[in-house]
Amino acid sequence: MYKTIIFDLDDTLTDDYENTKEAFKLTMKEIKQEYTEQNFIKFHTIDKQTWKRRAEGKIITPYEDNKEKKAEWLRAHRFLEYFNNKISYEEAVSANEIYMNKMKEKVVCREGALEIIKYLYEKGYQLLIATNGPVIPLKTKIEKIGIQDYITTIFSAEEVGFMKPHKKFYDGLFEKAKIEEKEQVLFIGDELEKDIKGGIEYGIDTCWYRWKEENEILWKPKYEINQLSDLKKIL
Repeated sequence: MYKTIIFDLDDTLTDDYENTKEAFKLTMKEIKQEYTEQNFIKFHTIDKQTWKRRAEGKIITPYEDNKEKKAEWLRAHRFLEYFNNKISYEEAVSANEIYMNKMKEKVVCREGALEIIKYLYEKGYQLLIATNGPVIPLKTKIEKIGIQDYITTIFSAEEVGFMKPHKKFYDGLFEKAKIEEKEQVLFIGDELEKDIKGGIEYGIDTCWYRWKEENEILWKPKYEINQLSDLKKIL
């Protein structure tokens, strides 16, 4: 019997693609750079690849012993790569600060997210948020979609320096939330490689929120849903 339900945030409870698109558009306007759909696709691809390579251990920062500086470097690195290293590191840091602030201004909620969170809360489940996303906009995002009063623990990869699907991410999460029994936990997320693989390898049940098609399915979750309201059939 489950007691604790852990949700991924970006692209599970929020529409991260639309959030990042709007934030990037506003950032380009503020720093007086051209915005096009193609430019956003380029940045979005760089963003995804940066965090993927970091999770795989393929990117090592000059600040591995300093969580704050390490996170700053990784975020700034996205803008350095986007501008083909034609801007300074300081300019990249500044662009990222603008971008992170814009990310907090408008948050698009997934359909049914607030409803299912309220439903699970009223049924007595302990609800957690666990994300690879940065700490800075995390609490703001949760407040924007109106679920802050239902969540007992909010956990970011930045707190431990390891991202899903790394075991140390889950170690940090379980320690912070004081979870002792893995069989009482269900992890819900949209990313097979991060959420589902990570959960399975850590020994907890997983539920895949399959809102987009995947060409290859390498990890089999215990449950699969196409919309968040489907969780009512499981929990």
